[in-house]
Amino acid sequence: MKKRMSTMVMSMVLVLTVGLVGCSSEPAGNASNAAQSSGKKEKITYLDPLPSPERTALMQDFIKQFQTKNPNIEVEYTSVPWDDANKKWMALGAAKQLPDVISIDDTSLVAMSAAGYIENLQPYYDKWDQVGNLTEAFKQARNKYQDKVYAIPDGFLLQGLFIRSDWFKESNLPEKIDTWDDYFKLSQQLTDASKSRYGISFRGGANGVLRAMEYVMAATHSESWFDKDGKSILYKPEAQAAFKKFYDIYLNGNSPKESINWGFNEMVQGFLNGQTAILNQTPEVIITAQKNMKEGTWNVVPMPKSDDGKRYIFWGYTAAYAMAANSEHKDAAWKFIQFLSSPEINLQYSIKNSSIPIYKDNLKDPFFSKGPIAGYAGAMADSNIVFAGPPSHLTKLGQFSGTFAVQETQKYLSKTQSFEDTIKHLADFLTKEQQDYLKNNK
Repeated sequence: MKKRMSTMVMSMVLVLTVGLVGCSSEPAGNASNAAQSSGKKEKITYLDPLPSPERTALMQDFIKQFQTKNPNIEVEYTSVPWDDANKKWMALGAAKQLPDVISIDDTSLVAMSAAGYIENLQPYYDKWDQVGNLTEAFKQARNKYQDKVYAIPDGFLLQGLFIRSDWFKESNLPEKIDTWDDYFKLSQQLTDASKSRYGISFRGGANGVLRAMEYVMAATHSESWFDKDGKSILYKPEAQAAFKKFYDIYLNGNSPKESINWGFNEMVQGFLNGQTAILNQTPEVIITAQKNMKEGTWNVVPMPKSDDGKRYIFWGYTAAYAMAANSEHKDAAWKFIQFLSSPEINLQYSIKNSSIPIYKDNLKDPFFSKGPIAGYAGAMADSNIVFAGPPSHLTKLGQFSGTFAVQETQKYLSKTQSFEDTIKHLADFLTKEQQDYLKNNK
């Protein structure tokens, strides 16, 4: 798998390199004007880190619509699996071979911005005629670096719990998960290893630590991963107890053994194929569940409440549109970003992808007031929700969640490293990064 992926990326880099060799030597952004004035068709590339048959078809349809409206611009679509995306973005950025437009998440945006790999979009944003219609969530989004906009969110996602309603009914359990204590009890009650049934779709692979930290924040009533001195809350005994309790789900056998390596696709598939009863995921999975599961066998319930009565929920955009700093076609790239971010396309995208739109007017569409998505949409305005989230201002957050924390927690889960060493390594990494940030951003 890794060999095939490496081959794909190398091929993509080669294609991009060949394409750039023939570019105009004019300053960045002027190549678009030169191509249009000469009557030649200008080619830009787009990299999608969320490939699936449904999404790929949707994005390619948008590309066709864009090309129809902009016949002088051709868009080449490429993709990379989500769990490998951060490493690929950074490698391509360092090689100055990033595609013209990329979809990027908030755990990697600061690192990409600080390294100079993606373009400052503030000058484009300031002239954008849709700014007045954007939601408050957009304005608070983690899409900025040094107070400058570097990406345009595609839509917003909250965490929610997908549940196997049929399993709950079989066990005479109410179809709800009110508190985190309920969550852990149900992880045991719904596990029957003799039937290959497990309570939780556990994420032991890339970004799995985000789910653990979500619970740690709820258990400690914290809105940050750090204390006021910039030290990780994982040094605190109560945070360590919560972190251990979360990973005990796996160690106690309440998730499949192979879930130690599960990323996004695997944990979703584990729920869809009848291995697991509870899946902590964002609303884009609704479409997948509707297509692959029988009606009445599943549902979505809100995230559990902490003992202070609040829901501490991670939220953010799916993957915001950013422009490569090395692009020789910046005007064309912005046209494409602007098109994908237009009210019409954003509504189509949000409905097809089951995400929360970036526009206030789009939220009035009936789609967001019924069915599983209604709870997510309404949650954005719930006064009992704490919009928590990872420290996206840290340049090494993507490295932490995608690689370092995976290695450390898997050592613990495979019993090759003690819990004490694991938690110390994680806390030390985070503390160093936070204190370096505070030192450099007084």
